[in-house]
Amino acid sequence: MMFHRPVFASIPVAAALAVFGAAAASAPSLAGEPARAIRRTGTVLVSETFTRATADPRFRAFGAACLTGAPRGGVPAPGLHPLQGCRSDLEGPVPPGSAAPFGYLQLTDAHNDQVGAVLFDPPIPSAQGLEVTFEQWQYGNTSAVPADGISFFLTDGSVELTEPGAFGGSLGYAQKLPDDDPDNPFLPGAAGGYLGIGLDVLGNYFGDWERRGNGCERRSPAGTIFRIPAPGPNMVTVRGPGDDTVGYCFLAATTSNLSTTPPWPSTLPGQLQGTPTSIPPGTTPEQAQALLEPSKRTVRVRITPAPDPVVTVDVDFNDGAGFRQVLSFPAPEPVPDAYSFGFAASTGLFTDVHLIRNLTISSILPIPSPTATPTATVSPSRTASPTPPAPVPPATQEDAATTSTRTATSQRDDTLVTKKAMNVSIDGAANHQAGENFAPIIVTGGTHTGDAVQKGRAVHRTPIRTRHAHTAAAHGKDRDRITHRRPRERLR
Repeated sequence: MMFHRPVFASIPVAAALAVFGAAAASAPSLAGEPARAIRRTGTVLVSETFTRATADPRFRAFGAACLTGAPRGGVPAPGLHPLQGCRSDLEGPVPPGSAAPFGYLQLTDAHNDQVGAVLFDPPIPSAQGLEVTFEQWQYGNTSAVPADGISFFLTDGSVELTEPGAFGGSLGYAQKLPDDDPDNPFLPGAAGGYLGIGLDVLGNYFGDWERRGNGCERRSPAGTIFRIPAPGPNMVTVRGPGDDTVGYCFLAATTSNLSTTPPWPSTLPGQLQGTPTSIPPGTTPEQAQALLEPSKRTVRVRITPAPDPVVTVDVDFNDGAGFRQVLSFPAPEPVPDAYSFGFAASTGLFTDVHLIRNLTISSILPIPSPTATPTATVSPSRTASPTPPAPVPPATQEDAATTSTRTATSQRDDTLVTKKAMNVSIDGAANHQAGENFAPIIVTGGTHTGDAVQKGRAVHRTPIRTRHAHTAAAHGKDRDRITHRRPRERLR
């Protein structure tokens, strides 16, 4: 009997269409200009508010990540674990616990040397384009300088996403050689990395210090040296495809200077970090929500469908001006057949509180209603040696540097994966379905109208690899880890 890993795709329903309208790709604009209004006809793929005591169980927590809507408890276990309540020994002006329905996904509080991430491993389709919208808060630093920042990243859906990348200046997406010291272990980036959007308050994600961008022909304008202060504060910086310790090359950033001569001023029309916020003891969850409102920033990332896919990043700085486009550049090609994704944040000597809320991911074009697909036969003898896609320079910014050249290749064998999909009801409880793969409709707060059977096709995939390395706590603190690189179904 053969099982295939499905791509999770909701089917279009009237309720979703009523909320999301009809789609139109936004034209590139100058950084800071109002983003063109977008009408949507796409299919809602994932919708999670993170305001309740539980969340969609396909989200897995890593490190300090937790839900403020749940009761507080002990310090979350290191590594990957289910999303649960936050620690009782809170640090900084964090929202109260047991706050449902006014909770948040808290990636870190203001403790020093914290790493936190949430990972969504089940692959979601890419062919119809992607639009991702979420709210983020960075505020409440207990140090003179806030740090580090928040990343949203996409990975190749054919590679199992079980851990984020290195933290600190790598923001949980890129690789890192801590302190650029060759005696330290070289920490890998997110497995099968495709695109890492850094909402970088401190500014180290902009630079290639600590071997970020290792193996890339195109380097960060800030080069590979250590800089004080950090070279790209209050900047949206994007890094491209990478795997293990190679790649994750600089692609684009919100700066008016792409030369190698500092400074590199940010062109963002507002601050990523929110206003100083105090949440006194005894504040109710609803009162805390009102106190945090001024620090909210809403981010929208779009990748248009082929041909010639384009990435745009829009930010609403909560200043009454609405979404403003801050970046637009060609997407790295080839685009993966499907994505996994995650959020990450960290603190070190410098701190901040990092929160996420109201995530919606949808396709730009409607995804056709699923139909049965014949299963392809895979020859066990087929092998290939693909190279990761090279990043493409931004179309809207002049830069003479060429894109990265990826030289490392590896032999790949055909294999199959046995992994059943999880059917998730609207309140986040898991209902396991035996024997078939279901793609749930997930519209938080809406109506669960049905399930659609999604059958996959077997294609060439990467065999299981086990990578022995070390994972980063912020700023060079390490602990051993094993990453299992498992083959996954790629659907076309």
